[in-house]
Amino acid sequence: SKATVSVLNWACPCVRTPPPCTMPHLVVNCTFNPPVIKMMGSTLREETVHKLDQRLPIVTTTSVSPKKELPKFSYVQNPPHWHNDLGQHFCDQLGRSMIFLTMIECLEGEDWKLKGTNTVTHPDNGKDTTKFFFFREG
Repeated sequence: SKATVSVLNWACPCVRTPPPCTMPHLVVNCTFNPPVIKMMGSTLREETVHKLDQRLPIVTTTSVSPKKELPKFSYVQNPPHWHNDLGQHFCDQLGRSMIFLTMIECLEGEDWKLKGTNTVTHPDNGKDTTKFFFFREG
């Protein structure tokens, strides 16, 4: 089945085209388990991605093997987004909260502000995805 997306224009009803976007936006998807994180929208500083690379794997519920290289974000061209699959890790509810807190702290360091969040459970596989919506004033 195909999903239908409706776009609401909050501008004056007499205006037929939406106003230009004045604030950059960022959407972060966190799917569990195993944790898979995708960040899409405005560009991120390389130092922020590097900080997330270092901090996210160590806050999962499972321990990190000192012999294995930590998973890192990679940039995917189509659609353009950052992707990190922490496939060897697991997160219980506390681990998920730690992933969320770490991600929010790192992004707030780049002046992103959390606007909203939403979680859905996928009926086909039982995984859940939490979406975080950030904005940065232009």
